[in-house]
Amino acid sequence: MTCFDSAGPLDSQLGCSMASGGESMTALRAPGRPKDLEKRGAILDAAQTLFAERGIDGAPIEAIAARSGVSKVTVYGHFGDKASIFHALVQRENERFTERLAAVTQSEGTMEARLMQLGETVISMMLEPCHLALDRIVALEAQRNPEAGRRFYDNGPGLLLAHMQAVLAEGQARQEIGPGDPALMARDLMSLWFGFQAIQQRFCGGCLPTEDELLHRVTHAVQLLQRAYPVA
Repeated sequence: MTCFDSAGPLDSQLGCSMASGGESMTALRAPGRPKDLEKRGAILDAAQTLFAERGIDGAPIEAIAARSGVSKVTVYGHFGDKASIFHALVQRENERFTERLAAVTQSEGTMEARLMQLGETVISMMLEPCHLALDRIVALEAQRNPEAGRRFYDNGPGLLLAHMQAVLAEGQARQEIGPGDPALMARDLMSLWFGFQAIQQRFCGGCLPTEDELLHRVTHAVQLLQRAYPVA
């Protein structure tokens, strides 16, 4: 299992340093990459860490600049204020999620195989410490900015739910699963996939599931769904 020390520095544990467009900071430091793009990514990484540690209100621009190794002027040059930084973080994670989802939505095969691949890919991403950290940040900010929360949901869990519903509807047409509402089936399956362990991971941290544990969770949930909606 991959475990995280709650007493250690958060920025060393998030493990998802990403620049805009879904590129890693390692890639951005390669020769020939524009420095301003590298700085933008560093600012976003620093802001995400500080927002998770202190909340948006508790993370001044000065702290973000210091953590990212740039000047305040540079931060303001890329983002006018903290609200713009927050929106950029949401957009970056949505793009990362969409790219990961797109890689598996083009797959072919049986309904069961497609759901298995989808579950393994998406669950592993949504349980990553960096995603969970941003999830908590967005949940807090959504109380005063509901539109931000809705945008994060629509381009993340909502997008996943819509694709699952389509896969299940196609499975019904091929008689791979019994009659029922595909939308309800998709919600049931998502609940089974994330379940209690996801709640525990979200609030308590700790260990991420191994590949074998993840496969077992995905397989068990898909099999339960198939038993709940048997083919006549």
